[in-house]
Amino acid sequence: MDILITGAASGIGRATADCFLAQGHRVFGIDVARSQQRENFTGFVADITDEASLHIVQTYLQDNGIVLDAILNIAGIHMMASLVEGDYSRMKKVVDVNLAGTMLVNRVFHPYLKRGGRIVIVTSEVASMDPMPFNGLYNVTKTALDCYAQALRQELNLIGQRVITVRPGAVATPLSNGSVKATADLADTTVLYEKQAGRFCQIAAKFMGTPIAPQKLAVLIYKATTSKRPKLIYQKHRNPGLVLLSLLPKRLQCAIIKALLNW
Repeated sequence: MDILITGAASGIGRATADCFLAQGHRVFGIDVARSQQRENFTGFVADITDEASLHIVQTYLQDNGIVLDAILNIAGIHMMASLVEGDYSRMKKVVDVNLAGTMLVNRVFHPYLKRGGRIVIVTSEVASMDPMPFNGLYNVTKTALDCYAQALRQELNLIGQRVITVRPGAVATPLSNGSVKATADLADTTVLYEKQAGRFCQIAAKFMGTPIAPQKLAVLIYKATTSKRPKLIYQKHRNPGLVLLSLLPKRLQCAIIKALLNW
């Protein structure tokens, strides 16, 4: 199989590339960072939000007559922010990478996807849940991405191609490690929520649980890509506390969070 993976230089993307390579498949990786070159792996330094950057990869596929079996959308970034205080340019970048970048990748590379091919889109466990304070921007982008995946699924189903959504919980990656630091940074920079952000930082550190290794999620993504009859949506390592909280009426959710963060 010939597989295109975004975010291939580290974390889930790197682990997924390694998983496919171990099974003898060819992988074409895209990342803003340089990927380690290895057998059957071709890495490209490219920005998924920059169409000109992606055209370099597109030209390579075209010149070498490569037809893709699957496009795996794994690249993403995280930001903890107050929605009314956060730096707009940084907030927009999260939207551009997590949502618009994925849309652009699928638009640019779909012509190279074989009939019967698959597109896998990694969203997040939070995509199906109500947002938490200060994590709202990330939640909004992943929820929108989840909706985009369903819309794309409806369209490509008409021409015999599958779209599969993967919703992971916490995974031990640079992104998840950075989210802990970002929470602490928010507590140091916010003006409106100094007390609440500090309290949120304390609770989040206890509440997040132990992230799983990216290799475990990579195995699931491999299964979703190669199974004869894959599920439309895969979920892995969901946080039971977040699930239960999201099931409560919205007014009660707000009351509980307010009480916890103002205590």
